[in-house]
Amino acid sequence: MRDARERVRAWDVEELWSFEEPRPPAGPGRLREVVQSLGHELDCEHVAFLLEADGWPAFMQDVDLFGTEELLGSPALETAMSLVAALEPEALDRAGLDRDSLLPIAASTTTIDFFVMPVKPGSPPVAAQVIWLAGGEVERYTSFADFFRHMIAENLDEAESLRKEHAETGG
Repeated sequence: MRDARERVRAWDVEELWSFEEPRPPAGPGRLREVVQSLGHELDCEHVAFLLEADGWPAFMQDVDLFGTEELLGSPALETAMSLVAALEPEALDRAGLDRDSLLPIAASTTTIDFFVMPVKPGSPPVAAQVIWLAGGEVERYTSFADFFRHMIAENLDEAESLRKEHAETGG
């Protein structure tokens, strides 16, 4: 992901996007605090990420990947939860989702795009799907790792688009 973000940065001559490093790893105590606060276990792949990086601001364009700070309650989480609450019942039905079981894990700072994981209180932490929502389902990923791989690809696509735009304008 760092390499993909660096490629975007190299071609972002108009400075469209912010570029930040992932946060330092979350500690096991902090993760227990999140689990206690949420009332359910976290997805095992998501936990593995948080143990490497406790969130990543602007990890894809203007989308922040939440860390424990957000999961414990923050304005970003509140905004994402309001987007969950605003989803039309028909959109939830089409996607086969239960509003009350959606945990936001990432969100745009400027659009209605956000990412959720369905959670099942009382279930063991297993690899859960990640679902991209923007008024309805945009895309679904089989796991956190699959989601992360796709976001790397999205960054690489963005870098290529910026490179082509730069070449066309002669910049």
